[in-house]
Amino acid sequence: MRPLLALLALTACAPRLSPATSLALHTALRTTPQPDSDDPEAPRSDLDGLREIVGAARVVGLGQPGPGARELTRLHHRVLRLLVEETGFTGLALDIDATAALALDAFVQGQDIDLDAALLAPGDRGLATVEMRAVMLYLRGQNARPGRSIRVFGLAPNDPEAAAEVTLAYLQVVDPAYVPKARSLLAGTQQLGVDAVRARLDERRDDYVALSNAQRWSTARQQAELVAQARRMAETWEFEAGEFARARNAEWALAQLGPGKLVIWADNRRVARQVPGAAPAMGDFLNQWFPADYRALAASFSDGSLLAAHDQHDEHTLCGVAIPPPRAGSLDAALVNAGAFTLLDLRARSEPELRRPQVLRSLAGGRAEDSVLRPAIAFDAILGLRHVHPSTPLGVHAARSTAGRCYTLIPAP
Repeated sequence: MRPLLALLALTACAPRLSPATSLALHTALRTTPQPDSDDPEAPRSDLDGLREIVGAARVVGLGQPGPGARELTRLHHRVLRLLVEETGFTGLALDIDATAALALDAFVQGQDIDLDAALLAPGDRGLATVEMRAVMLYLRGQNARPGRSIRVFGLAPNDPEAAAEVTLAYLQVVDPAYVPKARSLLAGTQQLGVDAVRARLDERRDDYVALSNAQRWSTARQQAELVAQARRMAETWEFEAGEFARARNAEWALAQLGPGKLVIWADNRRVARQVPGAAPAMGDFLNQWFPADYRALAASFSDGSLLAAHDQHDEHTLCGVAIPPPRAGSLDAALVNAGAFTLLDLRARSEPELRRPQVLRSLAGGRAEDSVLRPAIAFDAILGLRHVHPSTPLGVHAARSTAGRCYTLIPAP
């Protein structure tokens, strides 16, 4: 009984939008032009509002409440096409392991890479889907056009051993005599060892580039940086260590694009311009470093289901898991029934409640968690979807299960 009473008390104390503000938001959505499709190939005249919000920004964060929604990946794909084809964006950064993302980058640049294997490699089931496969094929097709050069990056330093191997493989080409020492330094537990390898790469940059090229040197240097980041994260309890590392990796990715621009796909809280409390998110740093050039867009679902593991003990069976209804008085609830697809521009909203903490839920499979943010401070806009369906796992690596809307994963051939 006591846990139930505590839950009810927390629910009662949760931030809530007033009926007047909810009505004002609903009216705004009903009386302004809204997106009308998630089809990536649909005409884009209905995205004029989004085009105006992005403006001349060089970095755009596209958020999500949780992975596994077919329609949101398709809608983000549609937005990506708008940004690539009409506003000069030339990079996509995903919140996945930055070393595993090298294979995706190689694929979109035209190399002979097994795309399904590359999408499965990071171990993120929200990435290894038919919908995400279509995104990569689109980018590869764009790069086949004269004058196009679109890159794919990862943001997370999840696999320092793999990152170290990339750096060592590069050194084997440009400085083979140093490889044994570099291997020892990168494998050690001292941060000074990684610092020494990075210093060697910096000091001999011109010589190394002459033996390879600037992009290969930069990639190897960044992989050594990932090793350093992972080591720092392992040595600290500070939440922002991972967020700061992701922001630095996004900054590095943007630098690789020259005059180009970068789209980031991550969860809502991670792309937010500002989050309450002492622990900043990646978007906090990006907003500080690029105050005039960063846009943050959140996303919200009303109902439907997401692709998620059948249960925590069976990661090989993925099912469509129903999304619980949004909490009454939450920002998600205010977007319900305003349309199949909505775009709420928060920049000019005058309601004081939107600048105070409000609930925008996060979803992990069928579990919903309240994420408390100041909507008009955290985001420039919110994309809303009334109903979503589960993403489709990659066909050659999944088979229909007898459990209905489920897939049983099978090994790749």
